[in-house]
Amino acid sequence: MLIATAASLLAWQPATATEPNENFESATLLGPGVLTVSDELRQPSDTLLGTRGLFDDIQFVDDDGSPVGNGFASGIADVPTNSGSISFAVTGYTDESFSGAHDQLGTYEVFVQPYDFFGDAIDGFTVTQTMQPSVVDEFDFFDADWIGGSYDVYIDNLVEFEGFADIDFYTFTGLTAGASFTAETLDPSSSGVDTLLGWFSAGGALLESDDSGGSGALNALIDGVVPANGQLTFAVTGPTDTLFEGEHQSRGAYDLKLTLGGGVDYAADFNNDGKVNSLDLVAWKTAFGATPVGDADNDNDSDGADFLVWQRQFGSGVASVAAATAVPEPATGALLFSAVMGVTAIGRLRQPPR
Repeated sequence: MLIATAASLLAWQPATATEPNENFESATLLGPGVLTVSDELRQPSDTLLGTRGLFDDIQFVDDDGSPVGNGFASGIADVPTNSGSISFAVTGYTDESFSGAHDQLGTYEVFVQPYDFFGDAIDGFTVTQTMQPSVVDEFDFFDADWIGGSYDVYIDNLVEFEGFADIDFYTFTGLTAGASFTAETLDPSSSGVDTLLGWFSAGGALLESDDSGGSGALNALIDGVVPANGQLTFAVTGPTDTLFEGEHQSRGAYDLKLTLGGGVDYAADFNNDGKVNSLDLVAWKTAFGATPVGDADNDNDSDGADFLVWQRQFGSGVASVAAATAVPEPATGALLFSAVMGVTAIGRLRQPPR
């Protein structure tokens, strides 16, 4: 008797990373059976800062002048506060007209330091804001003590990051010790994201890295053997970040896929756990119809022919994936599928009422 559990149904679906996972200690912990995780490499916002005058016009503009951040944050010093007002706008890089023409996204912190008429620092404060694409953030403050003085304003765009850009760590658990594996980064949305993949020991030491050995020119791939603790920890970053500290310019969504068994995918391993067993039949039944999840014969659907492939590959010792994926006669496949579904349905109907 087959029982569909939440774990078995989720095993063939990509997991989503839990942020922050910027270092080895904060790695996203993936439960047993989860072999694919989806995330994106993010970049700090690249800001433009403009101070406004008495008539609300932009007077001073800066791009990368902040003393903090990753070098792409803005800062302006000695701005007059003749009327006691501090007024400025923050937008994304390229939006020099301050009209919202940018695609920057990210959280940043603004530091404001007013000075009185004598140049003494007073009333320093900070504001945290999240930049959105096509949006200009406006800031206005007033204090009578600021009349005739000046102020400094600068931005820190690294409040979400430990390094200069995003880096993601993951730990896969519940793996079979001694089994061979292949870990590969993929570009599911064709965004052109360029990745560097690192494999780390249980103590956090870098064991191996790769930036272009995968199936695509920008995909990374690492082969190895699962250690005795049944866990594998990887980090995904940009190709220039060889120290895995977050120094890169890569940006975009990616998948990290772990394949067990030396990188050989059995066609009927529908839940991607490296084995063909009853859980794969659960996934096939759940996905039956015009979905590719239970597709073993590469015709982009889940039907009786795919069940026959599962039946031939069930258990260990499958001699050849290619031989096992031969498509059966349509009448035979349909007949077997009808029989399986019929027996399952009868089994449910014959259960006595509680």
